[in-house]
Order: sequence, then C-alpha cells, then structure tokens
Amino acid sequence: MNQALGIAAAFVFMPFLTRIKKIGFGGALVITGLLMSLFAGIKPPEVWDAFLRVFTTGSVQSTMLAVIMIGILGTVLSRYGIFQRIVSSLEVLIHNPKIIMMLLPAILGMLPVPGGAFLSVPFVYNIGKKLNISSNRISTINLTFRHVAMYVVPFGSAMLLIDSIMPEIGIYRLIALNIPLVILYVGGAFMIHLKNVPVERTVSESSVSEALRDLALYSAPIYGIVLINLIFGFPMWLSVLISIGFSFFLVSEKSTYLQTAIKGINLHTLFMLVGVYFVQNLIKSQASVMTLFSNLFLSVSGFSVLLVIMLIATVLGLSTGLNMVSLGILLPLVQTLPISPTEKLLYVFFIYIWSFIGYYYSPLHLCQILSNSYVGCGVGNVTKENIKLLPILAGASFGLFYLYRFLLL
Repeated sequence: MNQALGIAAAFVFMPFLTRIKKIGFGGALVITGLLMSLFAGIKPPEVWDAFLRVFTTGSVQSTMLAVIMIGILGTVLSRYGIFQRIVSSLEVLIHNPKIIMMLLPAILGMLPVPGGAFLSVPFVYNIGKKLNISSNRISTINLTFRHVAMYVVPFGSAMLLIDSIMPEIGIYRLIALNIPLVILYVGGAFMIHLKNVPVERTVSESSVSEALRDLALYSAPIYGIVLINLIFGFPMWLSVLISIGFSFFLVSEKSTYLQTAIKGINLHTLFMLVGVYFVQNLIKSQASVMTLFSNLFLSVSGFSVLLVIMLIATVLGLSTGLNMVSLGILLPLVQTLPISPTEKLLYVFFIYIWSFIGYYYSPLHLCQILSNSYVGCGVGNVTKENIKLLPILAGASFGLFYLYRFLLL
C-alpha cells in the first residue's frame, strides 16, 4: 500500500513539471519516475534496471524505430508537396466542400506527427470561410476529424505503444472494435458541426481519371504501410521504411531528400517515449502494487473499475496533454490481471477512449494550441464548441464495452 501511495504522490507533481518548457514532456516523465522511486522506496539498482530496459527491450526498440520513421515520412510528404497533391485530387473528385472539410484533416491525420493539426488547418480554414463558418467551429472541425485516424491507424504512436506492451490482444482486433465508435464519432461530429451549414456543390473541370490516379499514387506511402504490414508481416518500422523509400521516387528534388528526411527525426517524441516506458517499467517492477491492483479489480464490480479507469485516464490526459501517459500507466496494470486476452482487449478498448478524451480536451494539447492560433480564437471558445461531442464519446465507451462483453465473452 505504501508503494502505491508513493507512486500516486509522484504523479501529483506531473502537471507542474509538464509546464516547464526547458525539460519537455520527456523530462517531466523521467523526473516523475525518479520522484516515484523516491516516494515509493524503490532501490537505486531497480531504478537503473527500469531505465536500461527502455533501451534493451525488443518491442520498445521496434516502437521507437517506427516513431522515427513516421516522423521522417510525415516531414517528406509535407516538404515536397505530396500532401498538397492528395488535397488537390480530393477537390476534383468530391464536389461537396463539407465532405472535403471532413476528409482532409482525417487523411493528413493518418501520419501522426506532433502538432499535426497545423498541417490541415490552412485547408480547412479556407473552405470554412467560404462557407461562412465561424473561426471557433473551423478549429473544432479541424481538430475533430484530424483525430479520427488515431482509432484506425495501426502505426500511430499510441497504437505502437499498446502493441509493445500488450501484443497478445492483437492491434488489428482493437482497431476492429474501434470502427463502430468511429462511425458514431464521425456521424455525431457531422450532425453537430456541419449538418446545418448551407453549401453549394462545386464543379471542377479537371480530369477525374487523372485525379484518381494521382490520389492512388501520392497516398500510396500512407496506405502502403498497412498493406505491407498485413501482407508480409513485416514489423511496423520496416513497413514505414519501405514507404519512405517509395516516396523518394515521388519527389523531384532528390538532391535534398536525405537532408529533409534527417530533419524529420523527432527527438522530443522519442524522449517522451523514454519517459513513458521508464515510468511503466518502474510500476511493473513493484509486485505489491500489481497485486494490489489485481485484488482491487477482482473484488469490485466491473462498473466501478470502469469509473476508476475513466477518472485516472481523464485526469492524466487533461493535466499533461498526452494520451501516452495514461496508456503507459494503465496498460501494465491490465496486462497482469488473471483474465483472458479477449477480456483484456475490452479493457484496453475502454482505456484507449478515455485516454483520448483526457488528451483531446486538454488545454496543453499541442494540436489544439496550434489550430486555435492559426484561426485566431481562444481555447475557451473552441472548447465550448468541441465539448458537444463528449456525450457521444462517453456514452459510446460504456455502451460498446458492455455490448462487446455480451458478444465476445
């Protein structure tokens, strides 16, 4: 019990540490881990071992490589105008501006780069202004549809983290469970933000067949990752690396390609992952904490457990602006439970939704900060618009959890 209290006490400092820009989120997590070891009485050799295992565990190494590759690919596609080619193709094929407003951020969101909403907001803003949509709603639309991909893309940072911690649940099984949620998410967002917006269908004189060809070609580095991973069973980092190689042949300025690719390596995200895995290893190394959680889980009703998960994930997400923190803390606890892989999958599904909710609505959420800054509106006004989607996400998390439990267990 003392160790559990010590760990909880360390997390009290995290919201304050994340506000110190010089140390970043990764530094805040590492310091939180050190405070945790101090408060919980974890011996220095155990702390050092927890840190070393971040760099010596095969699944963690694969995750970090994948994150490096995704950063490179996102930078290349943005720098050489490949994203713009995808956007131009969609504008030829789709004549309803509202549908384009939904699709653009969703497609660009398939490459999870930090603050990636800044890639899509110029396109969404231009269309939104033509439709006389307020700046608050434009930013909300950009943020909402930008993050749909987090539920269905297997090479996102959060999905890679889940796969490295709990490979037994099957990442594609989790994505399958997420699809009904995505339908509710997208449908609800459209009804709330876009349904009543009057629109005139646009007409393009460009060739439809040419647009289809360009869309298939220039989006290949994105959908190719999933196809390579599914068909050949390659690790995700290798699948992304192959897509990077393919993208080389799509760019004209090949002389600067290597320099651009190197610039795409995001050390801040890597350091954040180091912090997440360090904290996770510390928690997993404390047998008494894992036993306490397991006994608590088995002794209370399932609904009470869901409420505890909801509270922890939301608080950690809101206070840090990251979903990786709550995932890194809650998943190891679920992993040790004496339950079937399918039941673990259901709890991961629930944890994923609430880690997203906490992170998505956080005032520290980088995408929100950048998107709001571009359109020129404050976080309070955007949150008033954005919060309308929360009842749908919250209701779906409980409703789908119990529906899946009835169907699968």
